[in-house]
Amino acid sequence: MTGSLLQVEELVKHFKGRRTAPWQSSQDAVRAVDGISFAIEPGETLALVGESGCGKTTTGRLVLRLLDPTSGRITFKNRDVTAASGGELKHYWRSVQAVFQDPWSSLNPRMRAGEIVGEPLFANGLMRGRELRTHVARLLEDVGLEPGLARDYPHEFSGGMRQRLAIARALSLHPALIVLDEPMSSLDVSIGAQIMNLLKDLQQRHDLSYLLIAHDLATVRYLSDRVAVVYLGQIVETAPTEKLFSAPGHPYTQALIEAAKPVELDETRSYLLGDVPSPSNPPPGCRFHTRCPKAFEDCPVRVPQLQMVAPGQLISCHLYDGSEGA
Repeated sequence: MTGSLLQVEELVKHFKGRRTAPWQSSQDAVRAVDGISFAIEPGETLALVGESGCGKTTTGRLVLRLLDPTSGRITFKNRDVTAASGGELKHYWRSVQAVFQDPWSSLNPRMRAGEIVGEPLFANGLMRGRELRTHVARLLEDVGLEPGLARDYPHEFSGGMRQRLAIARALSLHPALIVLDEPMSSLDVSIGAQIMNLLKDLQQRHDLSYLLIAHDLATVRYLSDRVAVVYLGQIVETAPTEKLFSAPGHPYTQALIEAAKPVELDETRSYLLGDVPSPSNPPPGCRFHTRCPKAFEDCPVRVPQLQMVAPGQLISCHLYDGSEGA
């Protein structure tokens, strides 16, 4: 993976537990991300999927260096940026941008659209005056907005238009990687489809890589090249997108895909059992064993390791390590 654009190795983020009362000791640390590794190639989209609270958004914030990891390593273009600060971190942020779930909260309501899109260029001292205004107009056109809208404020835009504005801002510094954190979740289906098509088109025209964080599997299937399935802060399966959807290997992946099917298509579908355990006290052994319909005696005892079970498909499950017939 030496030629990867981004490489994440054994990334860990633990948050300190809180005391429930002044006389009590603090709770166990919340193990939000607990040893995640993956790589993203130039021009590729990798999706992180899983239930709410599984650690995928925290992983995205670690990649963006909005959070400092507890341990692990983040390498971008063969440079270690795990502990980058000052000018080095500022340079990294120029190459790695983000589009967040709610465009309303990520856009300054007191700034006009043109100022929002041009601010990264202005703040980095890259453009001023007429050159900046011309470039902003080009960026707005690039995402399907009229250049004249540069004078308007975010509250004058629809939800889909605000998301286009957020994408234009992310593009302004010509990044190599954009972290997409649930970019369609606040949009209706038709507008979301338009944004997905826009993201695909921009990826081809600008040679972008995406780290897509999503729970909607239709979005994941349409946009991603590979998928990493996350459960309680750990990756349990990674595979090329079509391989994962046509032949999911991990019981958790199978359950996620089953749960996403419309009832009218499969009235006998199975559902995930129980609730997600607390990330401050994950189950021993395989963390999914408390909800897994295929669990057996080894599952609560030994921690499974990610292993190659098919070309490009890695699974962390005792069903594939010889403990039990798959």
